[in-house]
Amino acid sequence: MRQFFTSMFLTWAVLAPIGLSAQEPAKPDAAIRKFVGIGACRNCHRSGSLPKATDPDLDPFERRALGPTSGAVDDSWVKLDEYKTWLAEDKHAQAYTSLLNDRSKHMGELLGVDVSRDKRCLACHVGYPLSSLGGDKNLIPEELVNDQRVFTGVSCEGCHGPADNGTEAKGWLSPHIARDSWRFQSPDDKFKNFGFINVRTVVARTKLCVSCHLGSASEGRFVTHEMYAAGHPPLPGFELASFTEQLPKHWREFDIKDPKIREQYLDNNEKNGDIYHKATYKLENLHQTNSALIAALVSFSEHLKLATALASPDLVTPVAKPNWPELAQFECYSCHHDLQDKSWRQRRALHGAPGRPLLRGLPIPLTVLAIKQAGGDEKKFQELWAPVEKLLDAQAFGHRDHWNKATGPLTTWLDELASALEKKPLQRDEGLTLLQNIAVVGEGKLWSAKGAELELWDYDTARQLAWTARVLQRELSTDRSPKPILDRVASVQSNLADIEQAFVLDLVKGRKVQQVLPGGEKGKEVQEADLETTLKPTAKYNAIEFREKCHALADKLSAK
Repeated sequence: MRQFFTSMFLTWAVLAPIGLSAQEPAKPDAAIRKFVGIGACRNCHRSGSLPKATDPDLDPFERRALGPTSGAVDDSWVKLDEYKTWLAEDKHAQAYTSLLNDRSKHMGELLGVDVSRDKRCLACHVGYPLSSLGGDKNLIPEELVNDQRVFTGVSCEGCHGPADNGTEAKGWLSPHIARDSWRFQSPDDKFKNFGFINVRTVVARTKLCVSCHLGSASEGRFVTHEMYAAGHPPLPGFELASFTEQLPKHWREFDIKDPKIREQYLDNNEKNGDIYHKATYKLENLHQTNSALIAALVSFSEHLKLATALASPDLVTPVAKPNWPELAQFECYSCHHDLQDKSWRQRRALHGAPGRPLLRGLPIPLTVLAIKQAGGDEKKFQELWAPVEKLLDAQAFGHRDHWNKATGPLTTWLDELASALEKKPLQRDEGLTLLQNIAVVGEGKLWSAKGAELELWDYDTARQLAWTARVLQRELSTDRSPKPILDRVASVQSNLADIEQAFVLDLVKGRKVQQVLPGGEKGKEVQEADLETTLKPTAKYNAIEFREKCHALADKLSAK
């Protein structure tokens, strides 16, 4: 894959960046800044060390930036090989090229559109802002297909925001090189002053990720039932810690940064109200597991917001507006039943009126665990969830004018809990209890008020639990854990492995194919997701077996 992009990027790196005015997505009042493309980032973030000002392939901006007063110093805060990781391993680099493969072409034929130009597709498959892709709500201009800012998929600015100066405001490209003046600014100041999107906090990072991996109506990012019917792969249930691990990460987590730098950061940022401060931050805390729980609350909230927005007659979106009801927001098996007798789905507890479609993809079990960890009340969750169930019971898909009233109080509460949990560290000695709670929830014991009623979880819901259990297991198995914890985790290793084998937990592996980029002649090798690998376990999944395996794990963890 490295060869696939290298030749083009070597050319871009020496060209002066040309940017169109771009508006920060989903933030109408954001200042206009320019999107410059990956070439401007490559020079410093390619090799693991800062380039020298004498390097012959530096563009004029980087040559000036690396002068003696720039403050551009490698102090091991960032890896400086982020470009290389993105280029060689990150699927975001293939986000656009996936629209050129045979499956996408067939989808386009069925949908009657060119998916490589359709804004509904580019909203997620390209990091270049939609506002810079022409005024047509349906297709981008044909000439933009050959623009490197489009066919490089989702690169740095797709997540961090347009980087360069615009007509109204300064961008973050130059300021972020000056170490101290940049590093110790709050995320809010970085966004307000320079348009740099907050990726520091778990809440903000989750919202950014799920805006594509789940959907955002205001940004024109959603997969429709029509797209699924034409062959769009199912969006897997989202779990932040596992998804970021599979990017793979191009950054150093705070707990593995240099101790001196970490101490300096904690000292400098306390006044900004940063989540990293000495009063609560401890190296031995379970940082990644806590992020999985925080993200579950955010994902649940964002899912309800998406369904609510799509139901609104007043929806404003930068792409063609979908019809309502948008069936993709509801459980597929509400209509597409299993072709087998005595399916586990027939044995599930009935919630609501028979025949009413249920919402799909809600991380309810993880949400309940997160509520418990945040000190929230499960009964309040039930009270706030009840109007949503009532909405869906009253008529199929709910009355579209009632969605906001039904979901608003719940999403507000979930958002508040997520922010509270972000400030409440998950201590290592709580880890085994949480692992046991995951097993108990996995075996179907969810609502404390309902006693012994057992739930049967669908594949994505169960996989989210398996993902979180694996994240927790890895954190507990490090040398930061005392021996009793290490021994206890080791004693249930076989149980955890038995649960994991029913799922595809690695979404990166795939098959190697040849793909030609716009303007290219020879095919280059890329690695695509293999749907045969990812979909077969979904079809074979048995919720009863999953529940029994979780029951065995819970029993083993509870034994003295």
